[in-house]
Amino acid sequence: MRRIAKKIACSIAIVAVISSSTQQAGAATNTNQLVTDAQNAGTILKWAISVEGSADFKTRPYNQYNIAKKTILAAENAALNVSTSEKLSVQAKLVEPKIHVKRAQAYIDAITSSEKIKELTYNLQKAISSEDLNQVESAYHTATAEYRKQVKLLDRVYGQSTRDGIRNAVKPAMEKLINQVNYDVTVKMHLDKASNNIQENKLEEAAFELEKADYYLNLKDAKFTFKNLLTKTYADILESLPLKPLTVFTDGKNTVTINFSKMYAIPLIGFEAGQFKISRETIQSAKLSEDKKSVIITTSDLNPSTYYTVTWKDHKLEFATEAKPDTTGILLSETNVAYMETTNNRIYSAKLTNSDGSPYVGRVRVSLTDANPTNETTTSSTARITSANGNFGTAGQEATTYTDQNGNLFFIIEAGNLTSVTYVQPIIQKLNGNQTSKKASITHFLQLQNTSGFYKLGINGSHIFLENDYLYSVGFKYKWDSNDLFFIRGQNVPQEVFERALSNGDALMVGYEVRDENISTWNITIDVTEAAKVEITNPAHTPVTYDGSSYMISGTGQAEYTVHLYQNGIFLGTTKVDANGEWTYGSVSLLQNEANKFEAYQYAPGKDGHNGEGSENPTSPANAIINEGAFASTKITLNDVDNNGITISDTIDFTFLNPSYGHQFKKDLAGSLTINDGFGRTAVVKVDYIDGDTLKVVDFVTTEPKFTHNSASLIIVGTTGVVNQNQLAFNVKVTNSNGPVILSSVK
Repeated sequence: MRRIAKKIACSIAIVAVISSSTQQAGAATNTNQLVTDAQNAGTILKWAISVEGSADFKTRPYNQYNIAKKTILAAENAALNVSTSEKLSVQAKLVEPKIHVKRAQAYIDAITSSEKIKELTYNLQKAISSEDLNQVESAYHTATAEYRKQVKLLDRVYGQSTRDGIRNAVKPAMEKLINQVNYDVTVKMHLDKASNNIQENKLEEAAFELEKADYYLNLKDAKFTFKNLLTKTYADILESLPLKPLTVFTDGKNTVTINFSKMYAIPLIGFEAGQFKISRETIQSAKLSEDKKSVIITTSDLNPSTYYTVTWKDHKLEFATEAKPDTTGILLSETNVAYMETTNNRIYSAKLTNSDGSPYVGRVRVSLTDANPTNETTTSSTARITSANGNFGTAGQEATTYTDQNGNLFFIIEAGNLTSVTYVQPIIQKLNGNQTSKKASITHFLQLQNTSGFYKLGINGSHIFLENDYLYSVGFKYKWDSNDLFFIRGQNVPQEVFERALSNGDALMVGYEVRDENISTWNITIDVTEAAKVEITNPAHTPVTYDGSSYMISGTGQAEYTVHLYQNGIFLGTTKVDANGEWTYGSVSLLQNEANKFEAYQYAPGKDGHNGEGSENPTSPANAIINEGAFASTKITLNDVDNNGITISDTIDFTFLNPSYGHQFKKDLAGSLTINDGFGRTAVVKVDYIDGDTLKVVDFVTTEPKFTHNSASLIIVGTTGVVNQNQLAFNVKVTNSNGPVILSSVK
């Protein structure tokens, strides 16, 4: 029985082997056919997506694509039943059909993408045809955003000729329209921002946007479709922009430059130094820059490490001088520490010059450092640069850009961290041979107090911002509004009385409410306010010599008091001291060639009087004297030391007009005289200060051929840098008005 069982088992095994071999042979035959079908389908698909075949860049070969995918899948499933070596063979044979399927997918996607691009092109063209810039901008942004995504699909098509064919069917038309209105949309965006900034009284930002719009409008290679419309819109917005001083630059010596929001188009009749005021200094001249957007002011010598306020009409700007003469050639428009909320940003501006004073036109790097006073090491700040000279890129702590043709640099920074105080100080560095650098002013990005509660605050006067209704204390900004209640030692007072009383040294108890609609309480528990004395601060010095028809008279006093102003004993009028303790009467007409004596008295609210009667200090008014008249001479004498006429080492003595004015040459002046020999030939001589009325010839700058050094008719016809103690320039015209003053030779 066992033998029979073994025979049966053996027979079954033999049959199984024969059956398995037969099935594998059949599976292999079937798989080979399916692979061949897949290869053929792949080839058909290849020619359906090729420009050399039937591709027309419009028809999607869905049928060929689906057949190729199905036959490949069938071949792969059949290969599951063959040997390992056969599977590898099948996989190798299916590589090419799979490539054609992948390429066909890219081709089909590209056709779909091209149809979307055609629709975007149609919509953009329709918007352009409407001549409505709002529609153009909307369609442009939609088109360009979607186009950037869709155009990538076009570039995935295989084969240069096929790829070019499908791209050329849609890309040129779209890109042509984009290029047609690219600059139009860019300018419109800047103009819209400028208009919005003007409405929000952000004039510096508005001027910045208008400058960028003007740059593109005048860009040589820029192409516009709506340039006339944009130019008119630009003009309208520029017209609506108030003329206002925005930034101040100084060389730290005796030149101050004020940059205005736009061209100073006020008629130049009467344009003179008297329209401006700089605290504690005398202004002798003011002239417009070539682009008429800046006024260059000549002052008396500025003190180092000193804060100044420049005033024009009702506008005031602060600036500070350096402790030492600045040799970096980097002039900063804002030198004061700024306090801003963490949700705001700050615009910095600088003017860069070469060693010879010409504009520095080149690369510059701006980097941000942590200016936290508790941080002893220089580290990166959490603040970020968001724009540098109009180049908007990824925000970071460093940016490299180029100055414009006038050497100007503008950049914008933001806090970066909205939930904590950020102290940041930018460093500006020229990327030239010397790579000089300079630190700009610090910006404190303050976190607005976001927790309601009771706070006991000590007040530092430099951190009170009455114009913007807030104060800064212990790392937080506290804001008040007309909805709040105000007290002085528990006595309820109007908001304006509270603000007048708030000063350095005060102590407050504040019941602070975060929500504006809720009522915060502000109680000055310690009030150290005292009545301020009336002062005339412009002119900054008295007496002062000045050559002009008008002068701005202003000063300081007690807030809300009234100032009475007199000129040579004649009542001029009254003006009120503002909340900051400053008053301005305006540009007063000066008596010509006379001493103009001014007196100012101040009166408490509700009081009045004449000639100081009833004022706070009736016997000691504020005084100032402006000696109006030219710094000129009635006689000029040449001390000819070697009897050869005017030569190096000769000295020149001046007898000044208006002796009572006390004219003297400015100490240490170094200037030049242009001298005519009476025969039409000139020489320019360099002169140095000897004493109050004597200059010494130290060099000949230029000498025309045949200039007669020993002429008896040497006449001064021009000067440079020859000024008196108040920086008043020597007036050649007045000196020679009664006939040329001859340099009388003294041997």
